[in-house]
Amino acid sequence: MATPGNHRRANSSFARLAGGAHRVIDPILPHDPDIERVLLGAILLGNDSVIDRLAMEDFFLPYHKKIFFCFASMRSSGKPTNDLPILVDALKDSGQIENAGGDAYVASLTDGLPRVLNVQHYINILKKKTHHRHWLAALQQALDIALVNNSSEALDELSRIRFPSSLGIEVETNRVRGFQTGEELAATVEKEIPWVVTGLVVKGAITELCGKVKCGKTTFIMDMIRAVLQGIPFLGYRTCRTPVLYLSEQPIASLRPAVERAGLLGQKDFIILQHCDTRGKSWAEVAAATVAEAKRVGASVIVVDTLSQFAGLVGDAENNAGDALEAMLPLQGATAEGIGVIVNRHERKSGGEVGDSGRGSSAFAGAVDIVLSLRRPDGSAPKNRRLLQSLSRFTETPNDVLIEWTGSEYVSLGERGETAIKEAKDAILRNAPEHEASAMTADELREGLELSRATGHRAVEALFRDGLLSRMGKGKRGDPYKYYSSQPQS
Repeated sequence: MATPGNHRRANSSFARLAGGAHRVIDPILPHDPDIERVLLGAILLGNDSVIDRLAMEDFFLPYHKKIFFCFASMRSSGKPTNDLPILVDALKDSGQIENAGGDAYVASLTDGLPRVLNVQHYINILKKKTHHRHWLAALQQALDIALVNNSSEALDELSRIRFPSSLGIEVETNRVRGFQTGEELAATVEKEIPWVVTGLVVKGAITELCGKVKCGKTTFIMDMIRAVLQGIPFLGYRTCRTPVLYLSEQPIASLRPAVERAGLLGQKDFIILQHCDTRGKSWAEVAAATVAEAKRVGASVIVVDTLSQFAGLVGDAENNAGDALEAMLPLQGATAEGIGVIVNRHERKSGGEVGDSGRGSSAFAGAVDIVLSLRRPDGSAPKNRRLLQSLSRFTETPNDVLIEWTGSEYVSLGERGETAIKEAKDAILRNAPEHEASAMTADELREGLELSRATGHRAVEALFRDGLLSRMGKGKRGDPYKYYSSQPQS
């Protein structure tokens, strides 16, 4: 990243130790300009707790030091730190705006920041760089003394140098990252879930789609991809426009027609990797290359169709929990980069409940965040209709939605229960007698319609409440309720 000003460099006495007085080695002291900028941007986005957890010395670049000092001064004087114009005015009032990189640089502090900032992780990185600089400064001081003074004087001077605790550096280097308090988690910049498809796919999480072979899973996924690439609703749910990487097990003979049917042929933001082109590479290598490509093109979604093929799960491996978790591990690495992952898996022949129906070990479902199941509805539903069921960590994920393939896209018919009632109402209303003399009971109205008694009675009651059916009788034994159409005769 281009930044204003010149980097401060270490003294060249390292050169004398490295190969004589004529060799010049001028290394840049340890620092991370991007992390420094991210943390300043986090303050500007409202996370002023960063000010309490850092000091000016933790920032290496002079213009970042100026901005951090200004933030600290603003807060101590009661000014908000999440207001860019106030920050710019404060820097100008103190005559430091140019030393802080100028108006344009200060205004760009929040540009390109990830939606979710793990602030503590970035602070740990910056603190590590500070410790490293302190250690090098002490080493530099010792080196200067050793080069300038004679042996006895050098030993006396060296004994008085205070070196940073090596144990502290080791702990900072080797400890497990990522521990956060509830307060720190609440202070992350992103408060809302970063959905790619609301309820179905989220950045930084894994969605598993299960279904029987040839049930339409790939068609479903490609239709979703089409909506995401265009930024248009999918099944009525909002999408976030983003490039998509698609790993396909299909050979080109069947893949190309499928891509063309989905309207994805010629799409520049739709990047495909076929399984046949990954021969000789391990699943971990393929996944790592895919994540790298996703970051290069700015894709927020990776689709793996199917996971078992790409992870090389053959024979009984799919039933082994250890193999299942190992197959999921590279994908969890993708989510750590803020990428949403969709994995396509086949359902076992015996089926089962959502979350348990996927072929192989249940460890697959346990390692994902959203489980979707695509099935043919029970009964005599049209062949182009599917039931989308779910098990999810998110309340936004829909439950038991009936969807229908129109020939060009999937459309939502609504939740299964409500759709069943609507269809029952339509069927009963078509068959309802038009005259009071021909009135029929609820059981008689549902005869021949393949409706359960409960669904039939609910539909009849709903039609009566809506004024579409008229009712006669007292609802007692010997005088049951009977219904006929309230619609005007044609």
